[in-house]
Amino acid sequence: MGVHLLRLGVIVWVEGLSVKFRVNEGVKVERGQLVKIEDGSTRFIARVYGFKPEALFTPAEIARISHRKVLGERAEIFDGPLRYYDTALATLVAQVDEDGECHGPTGSPRLFSVVEDLDEEDLAQLSLDVGDIEVGWVRVGHRATGSKVSLVGFKAFPHHVLVCSITGGGKTNFGKVLAWNVMKAPEGRYSLIIIDTESEYFDGGDPSHMGLAHSLHASSRLFYVTSKVSTVCRVEFRFRYNGHELTRSIAAHPLEISWSQLHPEDFCQTGEFTPPQESLLWLAWNWYGDKWLQRMMEVDPEWLYRDLGKRVQKVTIAVTKRKLRRMLGDRSVFKPNNCDTDLIKSLVNAVARGKVVLIDMPSASEEQEKLLNVVVARRVFAYYEAMRKEAPEEWEKLPTVLIMVEEAHRYLSKSALHEGGSRRENVFSTISKRGRKYRVGLCCITQMPGELDEPIIRQQLTKVILPLPTKPDYSKVIQYSPYLERAAQEIKALDRGEALIVSPPSGIKFAVPVKIHAYEDLVKGELEEELGLRKTPSRLVSFMGLRTT
Repeated sequence: MGVHLLRLGVIVWVEGLSVKFRVNEGVKVERGQLVKIEDGSTRFIARVYGFKPEALFTPAEIARISHRKVLGERAEIFDGPLRYYDTALATLVAQVDEDGECHGPTGSPRLFSVVEDLDEEDLAQLSLDVGDIEVGWVRVGHRATGSKVSLVGFKAFPHHVLVCSITGGGKTNFGKVLAWNVMKAPEGRYSLIIIDTESEYFDGGDPSHMGLAHSLHASSRLFYVTSKVSTVCRVEFRFRYNGHELTRSIAAHPLEISWSQLHPEDFCQTGEFTPPQESLLWLAWNWYGDKWLQRMMEVDPEWLYRDLGKRVQKVTIAVTKRKLRRMLGDRSVFKPNNCDTDLIKSLVNAVARGKVVLIDMPSASEEQEKLLNVVVARRVFAYYEAMRKEAPEEWEKLPTVLIMVEEAHRYLSKSALHEGGSRRENVFSTISKRGRKYRVGLCCITQMPGELDEPIIRQQLTKVILPLPTKPDYSKVIQYSPYLERAAQEIKALDRGEALIVSPPSGIKFAVPVKIHAYEDLVKGELEEELGLRKTPSRLVSFMGLRTT
């Protein structure tokens, strides 16, 4: 290619998949960096995970040299390069044979093999950018390179995606990047469901951030569910960019669900009810039919006790009513009367048409969020399951759907899935185990992966590890994930927006250091192109707003 590659050093030790190479003087090697090792016609790719200085000094020499350094004096080291040098520790992650085929390492490089930096041809052979879900750039240390990293959505989504990071590590930005990719993909290929309790996704949440509504694709691919509208409509989102006024016309639906559409299983799978309380919910449903929830909420506990044949203790009825009242909230989302719209039906239809469904509920309590998450996930999974069994030809035409689950440890922790020594499933654990058969995947977002049940971590084949400095969390992810051995130090050193990504379904079978795209950069690129194609400039405006049409 005519490009001079930086020679980083030579191999001085090999054991299994671990190698150590002497670092050339004046060369900078960083933890997490991908390097290549040339051994004849075979090329090995390794990832640096640590460093170790080598010194062939006697204790007396170390004492003399360090003493001079402490005094600020110059300490001469005779035959320095022969007696003292730096080494880097690395693990082999891939092997490229003479024919260009890339696979897992089946051999080891010989001693004194040359270690070099990667070039674009090397990165291309690793097939890191063969997918349609573009997430970022290959990273060297804290510096982004010019090589992209992408996931193969139709393979990665059904096998689930785990995104873990501390607060402020870039989880929301990654979620927006994921949604942007789904919106710009060919219509009908993917759909995505997001429940946003912080109002960060639609307009960005504050003037310094952009939301999904700013994207060029929002008018055709975003389905916005919000309490800001009272009827099915389109909302006009107006904003200003570089002095130009832009408008997006976005499909919107009221955020409202009738009590009559709720089933006891919706409440049971939130994990908030004890077995006796769950039995009461089922008894009320069998006894009162579609009016079961209205009776439970509005009828006096004493009357319920008698009307249900005294089969349930009064205290169980009272506690269950309190939990139901807290979960249903102020009746702004879950309404006792029949609604003029059918959110569940409209949402499933939007998913079937390949939309990004954004449910905006900033004032929701944790209990309301749990209930809505369960209701949505159950209906979508049931639809895909039924379509595959009853109309397989139509099911094949449906888009692959990804359900984003914020605070996933609430639903998929050991405490949520185990009770009294037995395992209790919920819709999210069911999707995690069986969703791939129906092309329904989970995107589990959590800042506490250490709380997740071990089988759940194993089932999330694509891992996006953002800054995660707490040992119980990163240790558990590493323990139950292949290809992340020796990554602990690098995970602790990640900055905001930096990640390690592993995605075997996408062909990424080792931890790739990635600089995640900033969502604002992606949208600004769209806006520059959109404005560049305009024949006449838009008039200047000084407002940003949302208007119903």
